[in-house]
Amino acid sequence: MSRDPDIDDLVEQIRPLAQQIVALQEQMKALGMFANDRELLQCSRCGLMEDVTHEGFLITCREPDLGIDTGLRFEPITEESYRCPSCGQTVQEPLSEDEKQEGLSA
Repeated sequence: MSRDPDIDDLVEQIRPLAQQIVALQEQMKALGMFANDRELLQCSRCGLMEDVTHEGFLITCREPDLGIDTGLRFEPITEESYRCPSCGQTVQEPLSEDEKQEGLSA
């Protein structure tokens, strides 16, 4: 079964753009910004949660001080799990809205 040559051309046109997006996301992360490449985290044990400032910076905070950065950052363990820097709890990345919808239709 052969692929459509138009699709192959489209893939070759999109590939450099995708590489640029990945490079920009890495730059954003290096600057402490949220690259929107995953869902925001929240620890169920201690309540520490991630938020994004209006400038795009990733912060952590707790109620009632929403928007006030604690300076703590969740540490990646695997691609989908993180360690809470406050209490050490393992936090799983929450499902995206698309993943939730897929689960409902399955």
